[in-house]
Amino acid sequence: MGLALAVAALPAAADSLDFNLSSDAAKLSYIRSLGPQGLEAGGGLLHHDDAGEIIEGELHLVDRPEPGREALVLGIGGKLPVISDDERDADGAALAIGGKLHYTLPNYNRAAVAADVYLAPSVTAFSDIDGYQEVAVRGEFKILEDASVYLGYRNIELSYDGDSLGGDRDYEDGMYGGLRIDF
Repeated sequence: MGLALAVAALPAAADSLDFNLSSDAAKLSYIRSLGPQGLEAGGGLLHHDDAGEIIEGELHLVDRPEPGREALVLGIGGKLPVISDDERDADGAALAIGGKLHYTLPNYNRAAVAADVYLAPSVTAFSDIDGYQEVAVRGEFKILEDASVYLGYRNIELSYDGDSLGGDRDYEDGMYGGLRIDF
């Protein structure tokens, strides 16, 4: 519901809508370009069958070193995941810094590789959460001019405040696949 309200509040022209699945989780994300300066903002909702939900907002400064070709896209910034962990009965948030990379292969313009890395140490984590780490890598294939499918690996690791919650754990870990539509 929060994602729907956030999307409705943004102007009508979206940049990308992304939906992906793993064996235990589904994620829906929306990213919007904020103008020619290279800023992008977005939000997402990850629902995990056993663990709960992560609602996230993100903001990146994005650069395209080869304008027109879009072969390499680099972004630095951060995300704010708000976490509800049903398995540990823990809630919290973290301010994670990191970045993303998307590289289209020069001889195969429909194929690309992408990666995301975000880290939040305990000083930027709140409530029951004492740290957040997210790493994702994927291979993509453009099936239409404005639609890509992908397959990759994602790991989201959470650290918890205090011994009563059982230490660190992988909130989400494994293969995932999805579809991204660009507008």
